[in-house]
Amino acid sequence: MGNSSAKPTEIFGNPSLGVGPMSKNTVQACGRIANRHGIPLMLIASRRQVESKKLGGGYVENWTTREFCEYVRKECPPNSLLICRDHGGPWQHPSETELDDESAMKSSLASFEEDIRSGFQIVHIDTSLEGRGVAETKKALQRLVELYAHCHDFARGLGRSVHFEIGFEDQSVDTDYPPEFSDKLHDVLRNLTDRKLPLPLFVVAQTGTKVLETENVGAIKSAPLAVRHSIEQLAKSCSKRGVALKAHNADYLPAEKITMLKRCGVSSMNIAPELGVAETRALVAVLKEFNLNAQLEQFLQLAFESLAWKKWMKPNSQASDADRAMIAGHYVFGTDECRAIKDAAESACCRIGKTLDVLLQSKVEESVERYVLASVGNVGAKHD
Repeated sequence: MGNSSAKPTEIFGNPSLGVGPMSKNTVQACGRIANRHGIPLMLIASRRQVESKKLGGGYVENWTTREFCEYVRKECPPNSLLICRDHGGPWQHPSETELDDESAMKSSLASFEEDIRSGFQIVHIDTSLEGRGVAETKKALQRLVELYAHCHDFARGLGRSVHFEIGFEDQSVDTDYPPEFSDKLHDVLRNLTDRKLPLPLFVVAQTGTKVLETENVGAIKSAPLAVRHSIEQLAKSCSKRGVALKAHNADYLPAEKITMLKRCGVSSMNIAPELGVAETRALVAVLKEFNLNAQLEQFLQLAFESLAWKKWMKPNSQASDADRAMIAGHYVFGTDECRAIKDAAESACCRIGKTLDVLLQSKVEESVERYVLASVGNVGAKHD
């Protein structure tokens, strides 16, 4: 097993950005950025995105857990990307919605075991859900500790080291109330140490960041001073206990808000839907440029009819069907229909000496690089 006494930052460097692997193009873009800047990026695959076939599979490239890991290792520069599970836990895959407690826990344990066997380096244990609703806090904490212990022991049995990110609340627009967060953090870390388990690398808190449609509607924008004060207190609670604070739903933030999060003590943040939308918009622009009107209409219809946009909509949304299709576009990239559409676009690009995926990756890179530069600065860029 790896040196479990070493600090995770000594093993990984300083991973300050987690990126959802929305497509092969996102993975490729992240590999280049990590290599160019000489920093590790975390690829944070949710169970909806990447999962073993026997547990229901995922929508990203139809990759199984093992296939995803193999692709990253084969296609990206060595040590540039950390392979991570995002939102692992019970009821986190659509196939588990109707499962009872025992069955959902069993399914999530099987998922974590496959993650560890396949080589995931960080796993996020999120026990915030129960069925179609939200878990009661005490139950969420109990389940978290149980899953954490099992994953730690399973990895050790394979001679592997795995690090942890923990969270026990569904994302909201506001920040956590610092005293309440401190008490919950104290309880869960005490439970872990009582069982002689290592501390997690990251703890997720509510940091006033929340994505709806194609913007961040969190309190970080509407009440920045209050959010700043709260985050500073949350970060202190984490720091004094030897863990790092992580923000989720950090998409669509301007550079000054990204920098603010870092200065307040947020060690790392996650982005994902923004990148799927960036690639979708780029694909639509190519289809329009080459007057591939039939393919454009087919793609927008495919994306809209997936209904994957539903979870992202604001109450009483005024978004058009085309807007909704843009939000859902990346959910259908892995379908045969979308691959045929991309083949037509690639043929058109080739006729003028361009490559479709290079064009799409460049747009994804723009979004990721905004976060890299704002959160860690221009860090002695290497060159491809």
